Amino acid sequence: MQRGWKEINMKKDERPLRLTASEFLASDRNGLNQQVASARWQFLLALRRQVPEFYERLRCDVYPSFTRLAKPGYWRAGRSFWMWQSHWDSDRQLTPILMEWARRFHVEGEEWILEGALQTLSNWNEFPHCRESLEIQGFRKPVCVPGLVSYDEHAFHFGDQGWDPTLISFPGWRVHVRKRFTEAVQQHRQQMQALIKERGGLPAVVRCSADHFDWLALYQCANASLESIVERARYGDKTTISKGMHQAAELARIRIRAKHRKLKSL
Repeated sequence: MQRGWKEINMKKDERPLRLTASEFLASDRNGLNQQVASARWQFLLALRRQVPEFYERLRCDVYPSFTRLAKPGYWRAGRSFWMWQSHWDSDRQLTPILMEWARRFHVEGEEWILEGALQTLSNWNEFPHCRESLEIQGFRKPVCVPGLVSYDEHAFHFGDQGWDPTLISFPGWRVHVRKRFTEAVQQHRQQMQALIKERGGLPAVVRCSADHFDWLALYQCANASLESIVERARYGDKTTISKGMHQAAELARIRIRAKHRKLKSL
């Protein structure tokens, strides 16, 4: 299972990530937000870097059955895994095969990955070149969230009478207007932060590291121990690795596998 591992030889903080440009997060009715979606995509990219078997096995082990069973409407974007299973795989022809693949990589409990796998299989079935290149965009699920403040509420207005050269020097007026502007901006920021918090907005994580997602991918899906990950990383001990991958898992809302679980021999 270690085939394809890449040495993680970056120095600390050499690969910073900003998961969202926003300072606060709005969530959809399922509690998902842009930060979670971005973190999940980083995990999927880490799998492509560190555990390519994740996608190769999907193509080799699951795709042949999918393409045999696929018919118009078999899978559509936006459909939940359980809805698909109930209405389009009620006789459980594909589910056991898909779940066997998921169990190999300890992701059988991640419904979003199962849905992403079905969307990817559907893309591969429709576009052969995507299958040949192991294109994985089907795993990238958009998140649509409602706005928490309206345009009128977040609009910022600032005014000044301007500079009268007969009353004050230009440098004097500039100092005065800049001071008032800075105070107005700070007040606007505080008002918006208070309003967003009142309406359920969550503070965004300022930044994280791509290394954390690599460590999570190796531990979760490649059966790597903390010790083996430490050996391949140029910085960090077991505590650093553990904290980093747990942070990545929390951001992506992934349940980390139990230590005693082993992958099946591939």
